[in-house]
Amino acid sequence: MNNYLRPLCALVLATTLAGAAQAATYRAADGTATFNYRVTVVPVPGTMTGVTANVTLDPQDLAATRGTVTVPVSTLKTGIALRDNHAKGAGALGTAQFPNATFELTALTGGKLTEGQTVATTATGRLTVKGTTKTITAPIKATLTGGKVNVSTQFKFNPYDFNVRYQGGADTVTVDVTFVLSTS
Repeated sequence: MNNYLRPLCALVLATTLAGAAQAATYRAADGTATFNYRVTVVPVPGTMTGVTANVTLDPQDLAATRGTVTVPVSTLKTGIALRDNHAKGAGALGTAQFPNATFELTALTGGKLTEGQTVATTATGRLTVKGTTKTITAPIKATLTGGKVNVSTQFKFNPYDFNVRYQGGADTVTVDVTFVLSTS
């Protein structure tokens, strides 16, 4: 091999291997989701625990990221047990038949994660609530810290678009989701 080509070949091979080694499967197991909703004129805040995520992520190429986030709506708590039961009922969330809401990521705006810096990006994907799927876009903040990725988002949607009916309920719910992704 020509002496001039060896360094070039080594550089191409090293770059290819380094890029391939970057992409990995990240998982989250104990995330949370909070929401703010209005019923008549009463604000109804609530939480859901046990949010999970399974994501293929290359910190150097966020646009290549794909994955799924699952929110167990069956864990919904508003602070009032009777209201929780009504919200989980067949007319509202129908958690007996649809215990989870899911978000399948289909596109993430580009960029890269750098240790200690927060990146603001936009996620597009399919949100499924109560068996109905719609495409949504949500802002995402991600911070790489010690090999883990802290992820947070806040978005709004119309629950009626997902056949979620709660007597006197507003046509907008604000949801915050946070979780920490790790490779182990």
